[in-house]
Amino acid sequence: MRSLINLISGRGDGVVWELSEELGGDVTIVDIDSSAGEQEWRKLLPQTGALIAMTRRAHFEAPTLLGKPLRSREFRELLARVAQGDMPAIDPGRIASAAEPGEESPVAGAATEESASRSSEPGLTLADHLRGQTWGGPVALDCDGWPVLLIDPWSGSWFYDGSIGDLDPNSFARAMPASAGVSLSNTELVQRIEGHRQRPLSELKWYAGLAQLPGRLHPELHGDAQFMLMQVPPEAMKNELLHELARITLRGPISFRRLLEESEQPEANVAAFLNACYCSGKLLVNRSARAASF
Repeated sequence: MRSLINLISGRGDGVVWELSEELGGDVTIVDIDSSAGEQEWRKLLPQTGALIAMTRRAHFEAPTLLGKPLRSREFRELLARVAQGDMPAIDPGRIASAAEPGEESPVAGAATEESASRSSEPGLTLADHLRGQTWGGPVALDCDGWPVLLIDPWSGSWFYDGSIGDLDPNSFARAMPASAGVSLSNTELVQRIEGHRQRPLSELKWYAGLAQLPGRLHPELHGDAQFMLMQVPPEAMKNELLHELARITLRGPISFRRLLEESEQPEANVAAFLNACYCSGKLLVNRSARAASF
């Protein structure tokens, strides 16, 4: 979000945006995908003008929603509406009555039923589950063909007692249901990580993205798009070909075809590199709207 703000601030409509961790700005965005976040959002309803709920829950009852994962065009359009004063009126009483703190809201219940119905579907690849933040807390990955991986999004870590090279690359290309991530309490996580090596979650996202679509570009990267990196991903530095692609993309913005021409590398290499950068949150994507996303 900070990168997006820096890229679009002062351009186009001339509005200058600044991001602050403190309350009191023209617009307040609250991540409500935790009980503490949702309670904070409800507390701010009566006292904050432009209040936005950021969530994975598409049907959460809020005047203004910002979906996860963050999409550049949606975020840019939302800021434009805020700048123009085109925000829906907030009725705190009606929203608060829908779910008092400490009680389960009908919307949350509906989301739970929807998640349950999705659990029987094939689902997404591991890379897209991680990028889309399917699991909001610690989980043990329990899926056929996989060793047990412990994933803790809160600390940005994952735990595995083997080497990344021990994981079957073909596994990353297979879809898995959301239910493959079995929720763990903090106590259970502490008990289970004993003897396991702690690794940065960005590493798992990188390798999952690299292998999820062999030879093919991620569907969300198709179309008239240009790409850029803010820094070379540390994982790319371990491979000469990927490091070269990173150095070129660092000078961006650059299109997929131009990256192919400048690198003189096979299309499968370039696609895998961009997929890994995208799924690990390192890639800026500039579309026809001239806004960036990651």
